[in-house]
Amino acid sequence: MRLCLALLAISLGLLPFATAQAPFNFAGHWTFEAILESDCTFGGTAYFERVDSERFKGELTARQSCTSLPEDYLVRQDCNATVLGNQVSVRCTIVEFVNGFESEFYFPDNFSLTVAEPSRLYGVLVSFGPTNTAEWRRAEGSIS
Repeated sequence: MRLCLALLAISLGLLPFATAQAPFNFAGHWTFEAILESDCTFGGTAYFERVDSERFKGELTARQSCTSLPEDYLVRQDCNATVLGNQVSVRCTIVEFVNGFESEFYFPDNFSLTVAEPSRLYGVLVSFGPTNTAEWRRAEGSIS
């Protein structure tokens, strides 16, 4: 009887691990866009690899085009992402201005996102100033 109770206690103790949801896998290819001022468009692509269960590293390339600016920006950035539950934080540093003059007014593109489904995240671009609504979509078949 003691053996049965011990096995039951062990089984019940392990039950939460068996039913716990696996961490969200942010690895893979993504496209994103954010809503900026009325005369601007903003979007790009990103790729992330898993570092551990909660951390990812990668690169994103963002394109910003505004009718009021003399040229479009195309900016390559190195990024780190952290996944906690259904929340994803993406923090980047600028590596290179591929197109557009290097500007002290272009800040790294950082995002605070919520997982809507494995292939779609929504949230905000929080680089500088006011936050802007953002959406990320997983590229077709690109879970790593």
